[in-house]
Amino acid sequence: MESFDLRRVIEKVFRTVSPLAEEKGLTLELDVAPAVGEITGDKRRVEQVLLNILSNAVKFTEKGNVRMKCRVREGEVLLRVADTGIGIKEKDIDTLFKPFQQIDTYIDRKYEGTGLGLSISQKIVEMLGGKIWVESEWGKGSVFSFTLPTKIKTL
Repeated sequence: MESFDLRRVIEKVFRTVSPLAEEKGLTLELDVAPAVGEITGDKRRVEQVLLNILSNAVKFTEKGNVRMKCRVREGEVLLRVADTGIGIKEKDIDTLFKPFQQIDTYIDRKYEGTGLGLSISQKIVEMLGGKIWVESEWGKGSVFSFTLPTKIKTL
């Protein structure tokens, strides 16, 4: 366990992903509430989850924007990444968090990856005492959200 500034971790991940968004001509927006600050937990794992979710949002968005928001609620922080990307069909949402599963199964897939990022992110978030979920509309975008307790247990 270590105390770390969640705002700084969020800003670091945001800077890491910014060049990818710029290459695609996407607008990247960050909105972190003033109350977001020090939390106790596994800094590297939180960074890993943020990087995966934000990178996916940029990867699956061809035009428009990706917005990342962080708020403090009683005893936890809520992080949300919303995009104007391809979205997810309702029938495919249950597949998202399964290891080695990807929605696009065509031989000539447009989006590369192993299908492990969201599965690993879900495991990390749950091990840290939080929850992760997605809301999406096919062709209109997705919102990935997760909570973390303000005092997170270590892995």
